[in-house]
Amino acid sequence: MFNKSIFVDYSVRLMRTHIVKLLSLVVVMLLFAIGGAKTAWASNSSQTETDKAYSFIEADCSFIDTSDLLFLSVPPDELGYKCGYVIVPERHTKPDGPTIRLPVAVLPARGGSSEAPPLFVVQGGPGGSAFEIFPFILPNSVIAQKRDIVMINQRGTDYGEPELECHESFDALPELAILPLEEGLDLSLEQVKTCKDRLVSEGIDLGAYNSVENANDLEAIRQVLGYEQYDFYGVSYGTLLGLHLLREHPENLRSVILDGVVPAQINFIAELPANTSRIFEELFQFCSQDPECQKDYPGLEARLVRLLQQLDDDPAILRLKDPDTGKVIKSRLDGDSFLDLLYQSFYMDHPYAIFPRIIADTAAGDYLFLEELGALMAFDRSFNEGMYYSVVCSEEIPLDSGKISFDGLKPYVSRTAGIQSQYYQDVCKIWDVEALPPYVNQPVVSDKPVLLLSGQFDPITPPSFASLTAETLPNSYNIVDPYGSHGVAFDDECLNQIILAFLDDPSTEPDASCLDSVDRRHDVVPSDAITVPFLAPLAQFDKEFLIGIGVALVLLVFVLFALPVWFVVWLVRSVRNKAFPRRGKQKRIRWIGRILVLMYGILGMALLIAMLVFVIIIFLENSSYLSVYALPASVRPYLLIPYLMLIVLLGIIFSLIYFWRNPSKPVWERIYYSFLAICATGFLITLGLLGFVI
Repeated sequence: MFNKSIFVDYSVRLMRTHIVKLLSLVVVMLLFAIGGAKTAWASNSSQTETDKAYSFIEADCSFIDTSDLLFLSVPPDELGYKCGYVIVPERHTKPDGPTIRLPVAVLPARGGSSEAPPLFVVQGGPGGSAFEIFPFILPNSVIAQKRDIVMINQRGTDYGEPELECHESFDALPELAILPLEEGLDLSLEQVKTCKDRLVSEGIDLGAYNSVENANDLEAIRQVLGYEQYDFYGVSYGTLLGLHLLREHPENLRSVILDGVVPAQINFIAELPANTSRIFEELFQFCSQDPECQKDYPGLEARLVRLLQQLDDDPAILRLKDPDTGKVIKSRLDGDSFLDLLYQSFYMDHPYAIFPRIIADTAAGDYLFLEELGALMAFDRSFNEGMYYSVVCSEEIPLDSGKISFDGLKPYVSRTAGIQSQYYQDVCKIWDVEALPPYVNQPVVSDKPVLLLSGQFDPITPPSFASLTAETLPNSYNIVDPYGSHGVAFDDECLNQIILAFLDDPSTEPDASCLDSVDRRHDVVPSDAITVPFLAPLAQFDKEFLIGIGVALVLLVFVLFALPVWFVVWLVRSVRNKAFPRRGKQKRIRWIGRILVLMYGILGMALLIAMLVFVIIIFLENSSYLSVYALPASVRPYLLIPYLMLIVLLGIIFSLIYFWRNPSKPVWERIYYSFLAICATGFLITLGLLGFVI
């Protein structure tokens, strides 16, 4: 299988659960409805007279899509966004040459007009999209209360002109996904060549899509929007861009926040094998030192080694569903591809809490998590591979083979490390862009205030990277989230307060003591947790699933509505003196049938309410369960409800047969009871199809 892990960090936030999007959107809607946020577009939203000719075109916010969230279609402008495109030269050294368009979205300060400098926000990758999740998590943050938030997609990425996407990889995905690693990489190189030839034929100068041009773009955007000063936030590759910005255009920067730091002076590709081995060591060590994890998952590393051998000997097949088209492809799951998926899970929040469960589930033949994560990676349309190649090949390649050490690596890491390093070399030979000047790979020296954020469980940019970067930044503050992964900002109230304190006064080190007051060791998903299939489509807001839930609720309402219907019938018959049978078998069957229907409706409602309550409680207390689509063992009794409902349904059907065989019962009653039986049957079938029946 062709694995995107070789691209390292293509869009960190895509690994976050989609539940964050929904909850954030709902809160934002409430805030705007209650507070009525005042919006103000930057004072200069047209041509700005500078020493360079940049321009701005206002446009609708089509790149901020909220229509897929529970069918809520909230226009971005109602949430306060103002959007447009900044037009800049493809090469800033050639101002009269071809131009490109950069998408920009501005969320004015939620508390009204503010004199605080805006916060510019960029995504990682390189090649990721800032509009995938920032528009959903930032408006709800306290950081957006007092300052404008300016979200920017870098050149060559989504919604810009041009986009350096390689649809050839998507076209070949069904063939690539089923191949072993080396065969898949060979085929993918052919797709890289085809993509490169197409982009060049379209007149795109691939060498112009690099970090220095990116830094020049940010200065152009500042000028066009009319901001005198601004603060900058970048995650992952966005931190490397932030460092280049400190070097190329420091004059208008007030402060910089680097989240998941990539030092300019290191080659992060050369460090990949060592960092990968390190994160496995960190995670296994955490489990061995945690009593509950050690109890639930003894000998975890040995289990992983056995599982890899098992998958190598007998590869499994995953079924990956495209969330946009519904198309399903088959994907090979062998030792290499499982390691890749496991590594990608480390980008998620609190990987220490879920990785033991992933190993255990896979060993048991439960591939639900792997299929969902694999589909998220395979069908990610927000990542632009061409932009990734242009940046990496101009800044990190060719590799100095002498600086890549394979000594001391975990054996299961070293098995593919050399193959993947060579793949980078092969890709860049094809992509063939000029290297940036040597100075870009020198340490960045600056006295600007810089906040460095890292996660202890970051798989690709460990805390040591931030420490190295801080050596030449005398006014920097280096903060490590002891339980964080890759990209820790905006995840919780503690980090928000640290960032807010820094932005309010960059000259003072923010108080980070709140990070030491939290103990998350209990977050590890235990071995007795129950995988609940319906959580997967719920987390992805699958429209078919949501339609199914709607159908199930309608059917259940019809069943429960039988009580008032029967009361009205009884009342009418009483007024007309047409009493029901008072004794005998007919009366008993009538009452048994009604009791069964009401019992069925109560059980159905109890099941749905119980599942909703469990999901909410787990989301608030330990969302790690939801990350692997599981609920605590205490949910087990409630999962028996569908089987009780099946028994009750059989009683309803037997009663229905009796009613139709009894000619003394009014026809309308027999028809209505048949309708109830059909609704009850449909409800249970729908629950089974939705994954509520385990």
